[in-house]
Amino acid sequence: MALPHLSQLDFERVLAEHVRPSSPIESFEHLFDRGKQLNRIEEALSSPGRHIFIYGDRGAGKTSLAKSAAYKHHPSQGEPIYTACGQKTSFSAIVRDIASQLDHRSAYVSVDRSIGGSVKAAASGFALERINSQKESQRDLNGMDLNAATAAIKEAIERHPTVDPKVIVIDEFENLPSVDDRRLFAELIKQLSDRGVRVALIFCGIGKSLEDLLEGHGSAHRYLEEVQLPSPPLTYSGRWAIIDGACQALGLTINADSRLRIAQVSDGFPHYVHLVGQKLFWAAFRSPTVTQELTPDDYMDAVREALGSVESRLRSSYDLATKKDQDSYQEVLWSVADHFELERNNRRIYNESYLRVMNDIRRPPLSFDDFQSRLSNLKSARHGSILSSNRRGWIHFTENLIRGYVRLVAESKGVRLALEHEPGPEPKKVTAAASSRGIDPTFQHPTYGRPR
Repeated sequence: MALPHLSQLDFERVLAEHVRPSSPIESFEHLFDRGKQLNRIEEALSSPGRHIFIYGDRGAGKTSLAKSAAYKHHPSQGEPIYTACGQKTSFSAIVRDIASQLDHRSAYVSVDRSIGGSVKAAASGFALERINSQKESQRDLNGMDLNAATAAIKEAIERHPTVDPKVIVIDEFENLPSVDDRRLFAELIKQLSDRGVRVALIFCGIGKSLEDLLEGHGSAHRYLEEVQLPSPPLTYSGRWAIIDGACQALGLTINADSRLRIAQVSDGFPHYVHLVGQKLFWAAFRSPTVTQELTPDDYMDAVREALGSVESRLRSSYDLATKKDQDSYQEVLWSVADHFELERNNRRIYNESYLRVMNDIRRPPLSFDDFQSRLSNLKSARHGSILSSNRRGWIHFTENLIRGYVRLVAESKGVRLALEHEPGPEPKKVTAAASSRGIDPTFQHPTYGRPR
Protein backbone atom coordinates (compact mmCIF):
# COMPACT_ATOMS: atom_id res chain seq x y z
CA MET A 1 0.00 0.00 0.00
CA ALA A 2 1.48 3.35 -1.07
CA LEU A 3 -0.38 5.30 1.65
CA PRO A 4 0.14 3.33 4.87
CA HIS A 5 -1.21 6.19 7.00
CA LEU A 6 -4.68 5.69 5.52
CA SER A 7 -6.95 2.67 5.68
CA GLN A 8 -9.02 2.02 2.57
CA LEU A 9 -12.11 3.35 4.34
CA ASP A 10 -10.30 6.56 5.30
CA PHE A 11 -8.86 6.89 1.80
CA GLU A 12 -12.30 6.53 0.19
CA ARG A 13 -13.78 9.07 2.59
CA VAL A 14 -11.08 11.68 1.93
CA LEU A 15 -11.19 11.08 -1.82
CA ALA A 16 -14.99 11.45 -1.93
CA GLU A 17 -14.70 14.82 -0.19
CA HIS A 18 -12.32 16.22 -2.80
CA VAL A 19 -12.75 14.29 -6.04
CA ARG A 20 -16.21 13.66 -7.52
CA PRO A 21 -16.25 12.98 -11.27
CA SER A 22 -19.77 11.54 -11.19
CA SER A 23 -21.65 13.46 -8.51
CA PRO A 24 -22.16 17.19 -7.90
CA ILE A 25 -20.40 19.18 -5.23
CA GLU A 26 -22.73 20.28 -2.44
CA SER A 27 -20.55 22.61 -0.38
CA PHE A 28 -18.75 25.87 -1.07
CA GLU A 29 -15.57 24.47 0.46
CA HIS A 30 -14.90 22.32 -2.62
CA LEU A 31 -16.48 24.59 -5.22
CA PHE A 32 -13.88 26.67 -7.04
CA ASP A 33 -13.99 29.65 -9.42
CA ARG A 34 -17.61 30.43 -8.71
CA GLY A 35 -17.39 33.51 -6.49
CA LYS A 36 -19.01 35.89 -8.98
CA GLN A 37 -21.85 33.49 -9.79
CA LEU A 38 -22.45 32.68 -6.11
CA ASN A 39 -22.73 36.38 -5.26
CA ARG A 40 -25.39 36.85 -7.92
CA ILE A 41 -27.31 33.81 -6.68
CA GLU A 42 -27.10 35.04 -3.09
CA GLU A 43 -28.50 38.43 -4.08
CA ALA A 44 -31.32 36.78 -6.01
CA LEU A 45 -32.24 34.43 -3.16
CA SER A 46 -32.47 37.37 -0.77
CA SER A 47 -34.99 39.08 -3.06
CA PRO A 48 -38.56 37.76 -2.60
CA GLY A 49 -40.14 36.56 -5.82
CA ARG A 50 -36.81 36.14 -7.64
CA HIS A 51 -35.80 32.85 -9.22
CA ILE A 52 -32.57 31.67 -10.88
CA PHE A 53 -31.58 29.98 -14.12
CA ILE A 54 -28.03 28.58 -14.31
CA TYR A 55 -26.92 27.71 -17.83
CA GLY A 56 -23.74 26.70 -19.63
CA ASP A 57 -22.01 23.78 -21.34
CA ARG A 58 -22.68 20.21 -20.32
CA GLY A 59 -20.16 19.22 -17.68
CA ALA A 60 -19.50 22.83 -16.67
CA GLY A 61 -20.68 22.30 -13.09
CA LYS A 62 -24.21 23.73 -13.20
CA THR A 63 -25.62 21.14 -10.80
CA SER A 64 -22.76 21.57 -8.34
CA LEU A 65 -23.27 25.33 -8.30
CA ALA A 66 -27.03 24.99 -7.85
CA LYS A 67 -26.80 22.39 -5.08
CA SER A 68 -24.09 24.28 -3.21
CA ALA A 69 -26.15 27.47 -3.31
CA ALA A 70 -29.29 25.60 -2.31
CA TYR A 71 -27.65 23.93 0.68
CA LYS A 72 -26.16 27.19 1.88
CA HIS A 73 -29.39 29.18 1.71
CA HIS A 74 -31.92 26.52 2.66
CA PRO A 75 -32.98 26.60 6.33
CA SER A 76 -31.27 24.14 8.65
CA GLN A 77 -34.49 22.14 9.04
CA GLY A 78 -34.47 19.60 6.23
CA GLU A 79 -32.79 19.70 2.84
CA PRO A 80 -33.44 21.67 -0.33
CA ILE A 81 -35.75 20.08 -2.86
CA TYR A 82 -34.05 18.51 -5.89
CA THR A 83 -35.77 17.16 -8.97
CA ALA A 84 -34.56 16.41 -12.49
CA CYS A 85 -36.20 16.45 -15.89
CA GLY A 86 -36.07 13.44 -18.19
CA GLN A 87 -37.25 12.52 -21.65
CA LYS A 88 -40.53 11.14 -20.28
CA THR A 89 -41.26 13.75 -17.61
CA SER A 90 -43.76 16.57 -17.89
CA PHE A 91 -44.63 19.83 -16.18
CA SER A 92 -47.22 18.12 -14.00
CA ALA A 93 -44.84 15.27 -13.08
CA ILE A 94 -42.18 17.73 -11.90
CA VAL A 95 -44.70 19.72 -9.84
CA ARG A 96 -46.06 16.51 -8.30
CA ASP A 97 -42.53 15.51 -7.29
CA ILE A 98 -41.85 18.94 -5.79
CA ALA A 99 -45.11 18.94 -3.82
CA SER A 100 -44.47 15.44 -2.47
CA GLN A 101 -40.93 16.29 -1.38
CA LEU A 102 -42.19 19.41 0.37
CA ASP A 103 -44.48 17.09 2.34
CA HIS A 104 -41.48 14.81 3.07
CA ARG A 105 -42.83 11.73 1.35
CA SER A 106 -42.75 9.85 -1.94
CA ALA A 107 -44.65 11.30 -4.88
CA TYR A 108 -46.18 7.87 -5.50
CA VAL A 109 -47.92 5.66 -2.95
CA SER A 110 -50.19 2.73 -3.61
CA VAL A 111 -53.79 3.07 -2.52
CA ASP A 112 -56.31 0.38 -1.62
CA ARG A 113 -59.60 2.01 -2.61
CA SER A 114 -61.82 -0.57 -0.90
CA ILE A 115 -64.06 0.68 1.89
CA GLY A 116 -62.02 0.93 5.04
CA GLY A 117 -58.90 -0.01 3.15
CA SER A 118 -55.50 1.24 4.20
CA VAL A 119 -52.64 2.58 2.16
CA LYS A 120 -50.74 -0.45 0.95
CA ALA A 121 -49.01 -1.95 -2.07
CA ALA A 122 -51.36 -2.45 -5.01
CA ALA A 123 -50.53 -4.32 -8.17
CA SER A 124 -52.90 -2.19 -10.23
CA GLY A 125 -50.65 0.88 -10.18
CA PHE A 126 -49.83 4.02 -8.30
CA ALA A 127 -51.75 7.20 -7.54
CA LEU A 128 -50.58 10.40 -5.93
CA GLU A 129 -51.86 10.89 -2.40
CA ARG A 130 -51.75 14.06 -0.34
CA ILE A 131 -51.73 13.31 3.35
CA ASN A 132 -52.06 15.75 6.26
CA SER A 133 -52.51 15.30 9.99
CA GLN A 134 -56.34 15.50 9.87
CA LYS A 135 -57.24 13.09 7.09
CA GLU A 136 -56.11 11.15 4.07
CA SER A 137 -57.45 12.34 0.74
CA GLN A 138 -56.70 11.45 -2.82
CA ARG A 139 -55.69 14.10 -5.34
CA ASP A 140 -54.75 13.24 -8.89
CA LEU A 141 -52.47 15.94 -10.29
CA ASN A 142 -51.86 14.28 -13.64
CA GLY A 143 -52.27 16.83 -16.43
CA MET A 144 -52.72 19.67 -13.92
CA ASP A 145 -53.11 23.19 -15.21
CA LEU A 146 -51.14 26.22 -14.09
CA ASN A 147 -53.50 27.15 -11.24
CA ALA A 148 -53.50 23.61 -9.85
CA ALA A 149 -49.70 23.50 -9.98
CA THR A 150 -49.36 26.83 -8.19
CA ALA A 151 -51.88 25.78 -5.55
CA ALA A 152 -50.14 22.42 -5.00
CA ILE A 153 -46.79 24.07 -4.24
CA LYS A 154 -48.32 26.92 -2.22
CA GLU A 155 -50.39 24.60 -0.04
CA ALA A 156 -47.47 22.21 0.55
CA ILE A 157 -45.30 25.10 1.71
CA GLU A 158 -48.01 26.54 3.95
CA ARG A 159 -48.31 23.19 5.72
CA HIS A 160 -44.71 23.64 6.90
CA PRO A 161 -44.44 27.36 7.75
CA THR A 162 -41.40 26.96 10.00
CA VAL A 163 -39.18 25.98 7.06
CA ASP A 164 -38.97 29.27 5.19
CA PRO A 165 -37.95 30.10 2.52
CA LYS A 166 -37.76 26.93 0.44
CA VAL A 167 -35.13 26.36 -2.25
CA ILE A 168 -36.01 24.03 -5.12
CA VAL A 169 -33.50 22.87 -7.75
CA ILE A 170 -34.94 21.78 -11.12
CA ASP A 171 -32.07 20.12 -12.98
CA GLU A 172 -31.53 19.06 -16.62
CA PHE A 173 -34.25 21.44 -17.75
CA GLU A 174 -33.32 20.93 -21.41
CA ASN A 175 -34.44 17.27 -21.10
CA LEU A 176 -38.06 18.26 -20.57
CA PRO A 177 -39.34 17.06 -23.96
CA SER A 178 -42.24 19.44 -24.48
CA VAL A 179 -41.45 23.07 -25.25
CA ASP A 180 -44.95 23.92 -24.05
CA ASP A 181 -44.16 22.30 -20.68
CA ARG A 182 -40.96 24.34 -20.40
CA ARG A 183 -42.90 27.50 -21.07
CA LEU A 184 -45.47 26.60 -18.41
CA PHE A 185 -42.68 27.10 -15.88
CA ALA A 186 -42.44 30.74 -16.95
CA GLU A 187 -46.08 31.13 -15.95
CA LEU A 188 -45.47 29.18 -12.75
CA ILE A 189 -42.64 31.41 -11.52
CA LYS A 190 -44.78 34.48 -12.22
CA GLN A 191 -47.69 33.02 -10.27
CA LEU A 192 -45.50 31.98 -7.34
CA SER A 193 -43.92 35.42 -7.22
CA ASP A 194 -47.17 37.36 -7.60
CA ARG A 195 -48.84 35.30 -4.86
CA GLY A 196 -45.95 35.84 -2.48
CA VAL A 197 -45.10 32.16 -2.11
CA ARG A 198 -41.84 31.93 -0.17
CA VAL A 199 -40.00 29.67 -2.56
CA ALA A 200 -37.01 30.09 -4.87
CA LEU A 201 -36.67 27.91 -7.97
CA ILE A 202 -33.16 27.26 -9.30
CA PHE A 203 -33.25 25.90 -12.86
CA CYS A 204 -30.22 24.27 -14.50
CA GLY A 205 -30.05 23.81 -18.24
CA ILE A 206 -28.47 24.79 -21.52
CA GLY A 207 -29.03 28.16 -23.15
CA LYS A 208 -31.67 26.92 -25.59
CA SER A 209 -33.89 25.72 -22.76
CA LEU A 210 -33.58 29.15 -21.14
CA GLU A 211 -34.83 30.71 -24.39
CA ASP A 212 -37.81 28.37 -24.33
CA LEU A 213 -38.57 29.35 -20.74
CA LEU A 214 -38.32 33.07 -21.43
CA GLU A 215 -40.53 32.82 -24.51
CA GLY A 216 -43.24 31.36 -22.30
CA HIS A 217 -44.10 34.74 -20.80
CA GLY A 218 -43.23 38.23 -21.93
CA SER A 219 -42.22 39.40 -18.46
CA ALA A 220 -40.32 36.25 -17.44
CA HIS A 221 -37.03 38.19 -17.44
CA ARG A 222 -38.33 40.25 -14.54
CA TYR A 223 -38.53 37.22 -12.28
CA LEU A 224 -35.29 35.47 -13.27
CA GLU A 225 -31.64 35.97 -12.43
CA GLU A 226 -29.74 34.49 -15.38
CA VAL A 227 -26.39 33.01 -14.33
CA GLN A 228 -24.16 31.84 -17.17
CA LEU A 229 -21.13 29.65 -16.51
CA PRO A 230 -18.12 30.71 -18.61
CA SER A 231 -16.24 28.67 -21.21
CA PRO A 232 -13.92 27.19 -20.16
CA PRO A 233 -15.75 26.66 -16.87
CA LEU A 234 -12.63 26.70 -14.64
CA THR A 235 -9.55 28.91 -14.69
CA TYR A 236 -6.16 27.30 -14.21
CA SER A 237 -6.14 28.28 -10.55
CA GLY A 238 -9.49 26.54 -10.07
CA ARG A 239 -8.25 23.37 -11.80
CA TRP A 240 -5.10 23.31 -9.67
CA ALA A 241 -7.08 23.97 -6.49
CA ILE A 242 -8.99 20.69 -7.01
CA ILE A 243 -5.80 18.65 -7.45
CA ASP A 244 -3.80 20.46 -4.77
CA GLY A 245 -6.61 20.12 -2.21
CA ALA A 246 -6.88 16.37 -2.78
CA CYS A 247 -3.10 15.89 -2.69
CA GLN A 248 -2.81 17.77 0.58
CA ALA A 249 -5.64 15.81 2.18
CA LEU A 250 -4.06 12.50 1.09
CA GLY A 251 -0.52 13.45 2.07
CA LEU A 252 0.79 13.35 -1.51
CA THR A 253 2.71 15.71 -3.76
CA ILE A 254 2.50 15.89 -7.55
CA ASN A 255 5.28 16.91 -9.92
CA ALA A 256 4.81 20.28 -11.61
CA ASP A 257 4.54 18.89 -15.13
CA SER A 258 1.75 16.41 -14.31
CA ARG A 259 -0.09 19.12 -12.39
CA LEU A 260 0.10 21.37 -15.43
CA ARG A 261 -0.97 18.60 -17.80
CA ILE A 262 -4.09 17.77 -15.78
CA ALA A 263 -5.11 21.42 -15.98
CA GLN A 264 -4.45 21.53 -19.73
CA VAL A 265 -5.95 18.23 -20.82
CA SER A 266 -9.16 18.88 -18.83
CA ASP A 267 -9.93 21.88 -21.04
CA GLY A 268 -11.30 23.59 -17.93
CA PHE A 269 -14.12 21.09 -17.33
CA PRO A 270 -14.24 20.04 -13.67
CA HIS A 271 -15.45 16.56 -14.67
CA TYR A 272 -12.14 15.76 -16.40
CA VAL A 273 -10.03 17.22 -13.57
CA HIS A 274 -11.92 15.04 -11.07
CA LEU A 275 -11.83 11.97 -13.34
CA VAL A 276 -8.08 12.03 -14.01
CA GLY A 277 -7.46 12.89 -10.36
CA GLN A 278 -9.56 9.96 -9.18
CA LYS A 279 -7.61 7.50 -11.35
CA LEU A 280 -4.32 9.02 -10.27
CA PHE A 281 -5.03 8.79 -6.54
CA TRP A 282 -6.44 5.27 -6.68
CA ALA A 283 -3.33 4.12 -8.54
CA ALA A 284 -1.18 5.68 -5.82
CA PHE A 285 -3.19 3.97 -3.09
CA ARG A 286 -2.91 0.57 -4.77
CA SER A 287 0.78 0.88 -5.55
CA PRO A 288 2.83 -1.91 -3.93
CA THR A 289 5.51 0.58 -2.85
CA VAL A 290 5.19 3.49 -0.48
CA THR A 291 5.32 6.79 -2.34
CA GLN A 292 4.80 10.44 -1.59
CA GLU A 293 5.16 12.00 -5.04
CA LEU A 294 3.02 11.31 -8.10
CA THR A 295 5.20 10.99 -11.20
CA PRO A 296 4.67 11.68 -14.94
CA ASP A 297 4.34 7.92 -15.47
CA ASP A 298 1.56 7.85 -12.86
CA TYR A 299 -0.13 10.68 -14.72
CA MET A 300 0.00 8.90 -18.07
CA ASP A 301 -1.43 5.72 -16.53
CA ALA A 302 -4.26 7.81 -15.05
CA VAL A 303 -5.04 9.35 -18.46
CA ARG A 304 -5.31 5.91 -20.05
CA GLU A 305 -7.58 4.70 -17.25
CA ALA A 306 -9.71 7.84 -17.44
CA LEU A 307 -10.44 7.21 -21.12
CA GLY A 308 -12.22 3.99 -20.22
CA SER A 309 -14.44 5.77 -17.70
CA VAL A 310 -15.58 8.66 -19.88
CA GLU A 311 -19.30 8.44 -20.65
CA SER A 312 -20.09 6.27 -23.64
CA ARG A 313 -21.87 9.11 -25.44
CA LEU A 314 -18.60 11.00 -25.84
CA ARG A 315 -16.66 7.90 -26.87
CA SER A 316 -19.31 7.06 -29.45
CA SER A 317 -19.23 10.59 -30.83
CA TYR A 318 -15.46 10.42 -31.25
CA ASP A 319 -15.59 6.96 -32.84
CA LEU A 320 -18.27 8.02 -35.31
CA ALA A 321 -16.24 11.08 -36.30
CA THR A 322 -13.04 9.15 -36.93
CA LYS A 323 -14.24 5.70 -38.05
CA LYS A 324 -13.93 6.41 -41.79
CA ASP A 325 -10.19 7.01 -41.57
CA GLN A 326 -8.99 7.22 -38.00
CA ASP A 327 -5.39 7.88 -38.94
CA SER A 328 -6.26 11.18 -40.60
CA TYR A 329 -9.49 12.31 -38.96
CA GLN A 330 -8.38 11.94 -35.35
CA GLU A 331 -5.30 14.09 -35.96
CA VAL A 332 -7.49 16.79 -37.48
CA LEU A 333 -9.70 16.65 -34.37
CA TRP A 334 -6.67 16.84 -32.10
CA SER A 335 -5.57 19.97 -33.92
CA VAL A 336 -8.95 21.66 -33.50
CA ALA A 337 -8.82 20.90 -29.74
CA ASP A 338 -5.25 22.16 -29.40
CA HIS A 339 -5.85 25.81 -28.52
CA PHE A 340 -7.66 27.55 -25.68
CA GLU A 341 -9.76 29.52 -28.18
CA LEU A 342 -13.09 27.76 -28.73
CA GLU A 343 -13.41 28.96 -32.34
CA ARG A 344 -10.44 29.22 -34.69
CA ASN A 345 -9.68 29.99 -38.29
CA ASN A 346 -8.98 26.96 -40.51
CA ARG A 347 -5.64 28.28 -41.67
CA ARG A 348 -4.46 28.93 -38.13
CA ILE A 349 -5.51 25.46 -37.03
CA TYR A 350 -3.51 23.99 -39.89
CA ASN A 351 -0.39 26.12 -39.46
CA GLU A 352 -0.24 26.41 -35.67
CA SER A 353 -1.56 23.02 -34.58
CA TYR A 354 -1.93 20.41 -37.31
CA LEU A 355 1.62 20.63 -38.68
CA ARG A 356 3.01 20.37 -35.15
CA VAL A 357 0.79 17.39 -34.33
CA MET A 358 1.96 15.55 -37.45
CA ASN A 359 5.52 16.47 -36.57
CA ASP A 360 5.07 14.97 -33.10
CA ILE A 361 3.91 11.64 -34.47
CA ARG A 362 6.47 11.68 -37.30
CA ARG A 363 3.98 11.35 -40.13
CA PRO A 364 3.66 13.47 -43.28
CA PRO A 365 0.80 15.99 -43.05
CA LEU A 366 -2.13 16.34 -45.40
CA SER A 367 -2.11 19.24 -47.80
CA PHE A 368 -4.15 22.23 -46.68
CA ASP A 369 -6.87 21.42 -49.23
CA ASP A 370 -7.16 17.84 -47.94
CA PHE A 371 -7.15 19.14 -44.39
CA GLN A 372 -10.00 21.50 -45.31
CA SER A 373 -11.89 18.59 -46.78
CA ARG A 374 -11.58 16.61 -43.53
CA LEU A 375 -12.88 19.57 -41.56
CA SER A 376 -15.91 19.82 -43.85
CA ASN A 377 -16.62 16.12 -43.49
CA LEU A 378 -16.45 16.36 -39.69
CA LYS A 379 -19.31 18.86 -39.86
CA SER A 380 -21.52 16.34 -41.67
CA ALA A 381 -24.02 13.90 -40.16
CA ARG A 382 -21.96 10.96 -41.46
CA HIS A 383 -19.29 11.95 -38.95
CA GLY A 384 -21.72 12.86 -36.20
CA SER A 385 -21.51 16.62 -36.86
CA ILE A 386 -18.81 16.78 -34.21
CA LEU A 387 -17.63 20.13 -35.61
CA SER A 388 -19.66 23.20 -36.53
CA SER A 389 -19.13 26.50 -38.27
CA ASN A 390 -21.01 29.76 -37.77
CA ARG A 391 -18.96 31.72 -40.30
CA ARG A 392 -16.94 30.77 -43.30
CA GLY A 393 -13.45 29.53 -42.55
CA TRP A 394 -13.98 29.23 -38.78
CA ILE A 395 -14.46 25.98 -36.84
CA HIS A 396 -15.57 24.98 -33.35
CA PHE A 397 -16.74 21.82 -31.59
CA THR A 398 -20.51 21.39 -31.63
CA GLU A 399 -20.32 20.46 -27.93
CA ASN A 400 -17.44 21.86 -25.92
CA LEU A 401 -17.40 18.95 -23.45
CA ILE A 402 -16.05 16.64 -26.15
CA ARG A 403 -12.97 18.84 -26.56
CA GLY A 404 -11.71 17.49 -23.26
CA TYR A 405 -12.25 13.91 -24.39
CA VAL A 406 -10.38 14.61 -27.64
CA ARG A 407 -7.50 16.00 -25.57
CA LEU A 408 -7.48 12.90 -23.39
CA VAL A 409 -7.26 10.67 -26.47
CA ALA A 410 -4.40 12.70 -27.92
CA GLU A 411 -2.58 12.67 -24.59
CA SER A 412 -2.92 8.89 -24.32
CA LYS A 413 -1.31 8.62 -27.76
CA GLY A 414 1.64 10.75 -26.70
CA VAL A 415 0.52 13.96 -28.43
CA ARG A 416 0.72 16.95 -26.16
CA LEU A 417 -1.86 19.65 -26.87
CA ALA A 418 -2.55 23.10 -25.44
CA LEU A 419 1.08 24.14 -25.55
CA GLU A 420 0.08 27.80 -25.76
CA HIS A 421 -0.38 27.64 -21.98
CA GLU A 422 3.16 26.44 -21.27
CA PRO A 423 4.98 28.89 -18.96
CA GLY A 424 8.23 29.30 -20.87
CA PRO A 425 10.18 26.37 -22.35
CA GLU A 426 8.25 23.12 -22.48
CA PRO A 427 8.89 21.06 -19.32
CA LYS A 428 10.63 17.72 -19.55
CA LYS A 429 7.92 15.16 -20.06
CA VAL A 430 7.11 11.47 -20.22
CA THR A 431 4.32 10.76 -22.71
CA ALA A 432 2.63 7.58 -23.80
CA ALA A 433 4.51 7.72 -27.08
CA ALA A 434 7.88 8.24 -25.47
CA SER A 435 7.37 5.57 -22.84
CA SER A 436 5.79 2.87 -24.99
CA ARG A 437 7.20 3.40 -28.47
CA GLY A 438 10.54 4.99 -27.69
CA ILE A 439 9.97 8.16 -29.71
CA ASP A 440 12.96 10.44 -29.61
CA PRO A 441 11.84 13.88 -28.31
CA THR A 442 14.67 15.46 -30.30
CA PHE A 443 13.33 14.06 -33.58
CA GLN A 444 13.25 16.67 -36.36
CA HIS A 445 10.83 16.44 -39.26
CA PRO A 446 12.72 17.00 -42.54
CA THR A 447 10.27 19.69 -43.63
CA TYR A 448 8.57 21.08 -40.54
CA GLY A 449 11.35 20.87 -37.97
CA ARG A 450 11.20 19.90 -34.31
CA PRO A 451 8.09 19.94 -32.12
CA ARG A 452 7.57 23.24 -30.41
